[in-house]
Amino acid sequence: MKRNGFTLIEMVVVLSVIAVLAAILFPTIAKHITDSRVTRATNECQVITAAVMMLYKDTGKWPCTNEDGPSGRVSRVLTGNTADPVPTGTAPGARSGAENWGSYGVTKQLYDYLYFNNPDSDTGASNQNQVSQDYPISGEYAWKGPYIDQQTYVDPWGNQYVISARYFPGASWSANHSVLILSAGKDGLWSSPFDDGVTRLSATTDGPYGPFVNDGSYTHDDIGTVITTNN
Repeated sequence: MKRNGFTLIEMVVVLSVIAVLAAILFPTIAKHITDSRVTRATNECQVITAAVMMLYKDTGKWPCTNEDGPSGRVSRVLTGNTADPVPTGTAPGARSGAENWGSYGVTKQLYDYLYFNNPDSDTGASNQNQVSQDYPISGEYAWKGPYIDQQTYVDPWGNQYVISARYFPGASWSANHSVLILSAGKDGLWSSPFDDGVTRLSATTDGPYGPFVNDGSYTHDDIGTVITTNN
């Protein structure tokens, strides 16, 4: 009986063609994946920015200035659960104070302001809506949340976004800073400035350093938006 099948040469030719096509298509596919992650991170930063602005519109408070909040006020607001990672490294050629995005001052989770009504020293769902400690739930400046549709956000690379809450208007630190929500990007290294002495008046920009900004030695990829400015 005659049997039909592929010869070894035919199989080698087919596999070679597949390998060539894969080599051609892989950079394009990888770029699309990277671009889609950058787009997602940017969109999530914009969503959180809008939610923070809505909180301020309703309560007249930024997520850092509650008098019964954590001791020493809040320098950074984090968007995930407490167990979710926050990058601590800085990129080569990072701007002044970039290391502060990963480790600086008192922190509190974003959900305590936007998902739960718990801006005081409590956290999560416990002890919400306490009179004189949390936002009021009635009257002119009432909390009307939740302001976000999910409790936590992590960026496409599994890290928490960070808000430079130290510089919200009304805080006790120096003025003329932008308040950012920021992802450290694909490399997990911070590049953007976070320094009390670096303001919108003393630097070209105190905004996100990236994505895809090359300073001649390194491509910086921080992703974020400006929530507001402290004048």
